[in-house]
Amino acid sequence: MKNGNQISPAKGFSLIEMMVSMSILSVLMLMLTVLLDQVQKSWRYSESRISQFREARVAFDLMTKNIGQASLNTYWNLKDDNKDGLFDGYYRTSELHFVALDADTLGSSANQKPIGQGVFFQAPLGFSGRYRNLNNLFNGRGYFVAFGSDKNFKPSFVDSEDRYRFRLMEFRPRAEDNQIFEDGRVEREKGEAQNFDSWFKQSLGGIGEGDFESHLNPIAENILTLVVSPRDSLEVSSASRKATYSRIAPNYRFDSNSSEEGFSEFSQQVPPLVRVTMVAIDEAAAVRYTDPGGALPTEFIARMSGLFKNTDSYNEDIQKLTDALNELKVSHKVFSSMVMLRSAKWSS
Repeated sequence: MKNGNQISPAKGFSLIEMMVSMSILSVLMLMLTVLLDQVQKSWRYSESRISQFREARVAFDLMTKNIGQASLNTYWNLKDDNKDGLFDGYYRTSELHFVALDADTLGSSANQKPIGQGVFFQAPLGFSGRYRNLNNLFNGRGYFVAFGSDKNFKPSFVDSEDRYRFRLMEFRPRAEDNQIFEDGRVEREKGEAQNFDSWFKQSLGGIGEGDFESHLNPIAENILTLVVSPRDSLEVSSASRKATYSRIAPNYRFDSNSSEEGFSEFSQQVPPLVRVTMVAIDEAAAVRYTDPGGALPTEFIARMSGLFKNTDSYNEDIQKLTDALNELKVSHKVFSSMVMLRSAKWSS
């Protein structure tokens, strides 16, 4: 006879069930941990990439804005070809200068080695340490990429090892230090065509005041190269209206003071358009490929060799450089803009 008050055994999970459930929970927690770790790594990578290229973007915008203000203040003067006292016509002239060149022609210092291309010009930027409220003072200004240390650029209170990087340099003398008028003075006094070849080297080789770095300001790090292509507004045959043809600087080099055969009709003028291209890499790649001792990174230099020699192959050269950086697994960004020079009054 059953006891009506008998209590049946309590039901629960078996040991095997507990072990299975704990195993499943452990797997889920492991998967969640891995997922969170991947999300965190992606966020850090994106944040560092955005931060790195934000600096490059700001520098690029500053550079293109200033290039757009380049001016020569060109005017017409009387010419006397046979020196008989009778004027034979008019010629364009200017006391200012615009030049796009290979940066390695600037020379090097112990701390900086220019690479790629550069552009130097005069513009009413009003930068002075002596005069106030004169916003249209003409300044010499220039941009190029150099590889070197930050020894002369970091604050004096920072005690750290020198960092060797590619940097976008801004040549930025004050208006009172502008050597452009001194550069062409000898020719002007003789009544000859002015020869400008030193004002943008005033901090090089003892020309002008200061040493190589005294007029330089690094405005962005990890800028691998700068490409400057002065262009006229003529279209390539059967090309779209957005395409331009660099008849005035087929090899990227342009000198407003040049009377070289074939280019004399363009002299004493600023180009109406300048295509500016800048390639930036991330800090991780810079650390990976830069020797702490300051040796020039041959991985990058070798892959840039032979590129950007002729404007006809500009697009192909950009693609080759991009492919080379992808091959090296280097995160990078290409900035490019067609800058219109507002003071250009182009005429042949």
